[in-house]
Amino acid sequence: MPSEVAGSVQYYIDRAVELEDIKKPWLPHFQSLAEIYLTRKMDFTRMIVPGQFLQADVFDNTGQFSAYLMASVFLSMMWPDSSRTFTLEPVRRLKGLPGVEEYFKFATEEMYSAMDNPKAGLSLALMEYFLDQGIFGTSGVAVLDGPEDSLTNPVLYDAWSIKTMTIAENAQGFVDTVYYKRELTVRQIMIEYANSPDLISPKVKEQFANGKPDEKVTVLYVIEPKSPTKGMKGVAAMSVRTLHIDVTNRFQMREGGYHEMPIFVGRMFKSLDEPYGRSSGMLGLPDAESLNVLSEAILVASEKQLDPPLGVLDDGRLGGGVIDTSAGALNVFNSAGRMSNEKPIFPLFTVGEMQSAAEQKKELKGAVAQAFFLDRLLDLNNQTQMTAYETSVRNQMRGEALGAIFSRHEKEVLTPLVQRTFNILWRRGQLGVVKTGIGARIMAAWDKIVGADKLVVPAAVLQAAAQGLDVFEVKYISPAKRFMQAEKLQGIFTATDAIVALAPVLPGITDNLNPDTLAHDIFTYSGAPKNSLRTSDDVLKFRAANAQKQAQADKLAAAEQASKIGLNSANSRAALGTVKGA
Repeated sequence: MPSEVAGSVQYYIDRAVELEDIKKPWLPHFQSLAEIYLTRKMDFTRMIVPGQFLQADVFDNTGQFSAYLMASVFLSMMWPDSSRTFTLEPVRRLKGLPGVEEYFKFATEEMYSAMDNPKAGLSLALMEYFLDQGIFGTSGVAVLDGPEDSLTNPVLYDAWSIKTMTIAENAQGFVDTVYYKRELTVRQIMIEYANSPDLISPKVKEQFANGKPDEKVTVLYVIEPKSPTKGMKGVAAMSVRTLHIDVTNRFQMREGGYHEMPIFVGRMFKSLDEPYGRSSGMLGLPDAESLNVLSEAILVASEKQLDPPLGVLDDGRLGGGVIDTSAGALNVFNSAGRMSNEKPIFPLFTVGEMQSAAEQKKELKGAVAQAFFLDRLLDLNNQTQMTAYETSVRNQMRGEALGAIFSRHEKEVLTPLVQRTFNILWRRGQLGVVKTGIGARIMAAWDKIVGADKLVVPAAVLQAAAQGLDVFEVKYISPAKRFMQAEKLQGIFTATDAIVALAPVLPGITDNLNPDTLAHDIFTYSGAPKNSLRTSDDVLKFRAANAQKQAQADKLAAAEQASKIGLNSANSRAALGTVKGA
């Protein structure tokens, strides 16, 4: 229910002001970054209007190109698509139990379908997330429930910018509080809360009735942790609180909750005493600004060389005492009192040599690209042929150089994103759990599509989930993960080659190898999808079937051999009887 208790509303408004004060010293820094790298977001400390030309002060796009290229490569390396990025595997205590591996194989496929749906917007959200990460060092991705009656679009993803967010951390250094402000029109509020008119302030209703639908209203969205109440249901049982507050009219609108944090905020680099992150763009900002100034100077100098200022001999005074050195300028010189054979009009060469400036510009471009790790992210060495071992060593070096950055994105954003997606599908009944309400309705329709037999959840998984225990682990198979695991994969091949080479001398050495574990490790560290592997149950069934076939084949071979022996024996006795009769 809505609340007009000034104390609670005022508390959140004051809290928002406190968080904005913490963020305020960062705003000039963010503004400088946006002016160089991302002009469409250069409204941290200045106002811009839609459609305004924003490139007037940009004379070199190296910084913008580098930022976009870094974001694109990060996306392709860390999330090429769901099936090439991660798999779900049961936790250790559930491995080997009947039906568990098959269930998580099915659950993984269902998640691929939901996450790769174009309407979900995951790729777009991650691209914007990585772009803001490279430039501002702080950005987030929201994971939200899709339409209630949708089977194919159960999850929605949205990128949240540092421009509209203020954040706070928990004791472990992870973001657990997000305050988000939006400017909505009166009309937009009336539409969004049309089904719950009690959630709209009387002032907004009055403005709408008086024909002022375009009046602006500031709405504050609060997402913060809370203690769930045991034995309760609904919002009271949830661990995250969400509030919608009409700041303009000091009116609390909607109050709700989430089972887990719905917005995951990542920081590229971070100091322990700072909630906001630092970025590659910050590292390269001095070089990018110097490059921009130098590029402008080179453009001016080039213009002077192409259209140099001119001098004109005249009896007048020296151009009024001012020499104009701009391109195409005309300066008048006094030639009275002296005889000269000079041309009456001549160019003024006011530009020095430009080779050093060109060399410096090249160095600055390289420095900006290096700040965005493009020398590590891109392998453009197409002129040198390398062996497979040399390639693995190069990938290992790239993984070591970028491993810490990749790992931070995985822990702060990607893994929680996958876990919340699983939880949303689980609660909606699309992973086999039948709930009342929406879950039951979707389940009835879902059974017609995939068949109820595929939605049976193993009892061990249900029991662990009911106890609040983890039931799965997220295993990454992305290109970024392969770079980080290149040494492990090479180690497996080196070790197995050595064991095979020693087998003729030490026949028992191969007994130490576990073929099943070795197969799983090779698939894990090479990045191959594990859907190509049989589950443990399927392997046991396959081997039992092969053993049965082999036993039958051996039995038939033995019977055939016995038959041959009997036939040969009968033939021998017959031949012996013939000899005796003779």
